[in-house]
Amino acid sequence: MKLTVFGNNATCPEADGACSSFLVEAGPKKILLDMGNGSLAKIRQKVDLADLDIIIISHLHFDHFGDLFCAKYHLETRKAYGEEIHKILLLIPKLPDWAASELSTNDVFEIHTISDGYSFVFDSIEINFTELVHLIESYGVRIQAEGKTLAYSGDTGICDAVNAVAANADVFLCEATFCSKSNAEEKHHLSAKTAATAACDAGVKKLLLTHFHSNQREMIHTEARKYFDHVTLTEIGGTYAIE
Repeated sequence: MKLTVFGNNATCPEADGACSSFLVEAGPKKILLDMGNGSLAKIRQKVDLADLDIIIISHLHFDHFGDLFCAKYHLETRKAYGEEIHKILLLIPKLPDWAASELSTNDVFEIHTISDGYSFVFDSIEINFTELVHLIESYGVRIQAEGKTLAYSGDTGICDAVNAVAANADVFLCEATFCSKSNAEEKHHLSAKTAATAACDAGVKKLLLTHFHSNQREMIHTEARKYFDHVTLTEIGGTYAIE
């Protein structure tokens, strides 16, 4: 497996940036994890949306699913002009009525509603969801394929379930929204310290940090390295092996 980052900004896209979005490739299969604001333009530089097999949305904050609507418009427009495009599997929390009515038309997506403990098997790929602590319903994701495991935190506060999501993962893609000196948000976000501590406690091999403000990159990296050795800050456009 490999992971390509199309967005890693926290809260809103920075200049020439994008919010959370990650492509997971397992053999020929393509799985997109989240599609936050600003990510669609980055994605389309390298990926034809019609080639996606699955889109996973961790939670319904716009910095994690805002560009899903634009992706739908793009695909339905191509279909309207006669192009044959297969329905993309969309694994997503329960949608409010306004979003469901927007996303369920024109046969663009095959929508599956996720919940705590939900599992989805696609060919030889297994995807598992665990509800975490956040401001709204939010899920951590484990993807197992080719004998490897990628764990993704989505957005979460400190909770025991984070360790369950990350347990013994080959790569843990985890949010690190701030440094521990400003800990007012730790009920719904992780600091670099708590992300690194969770990785250590869960026995992961490699920690990839995401969902941070670029002007804090060095501080976040320095703090995380105090608690876990194998840590890398993601770069938009970067590709990382899951091994």
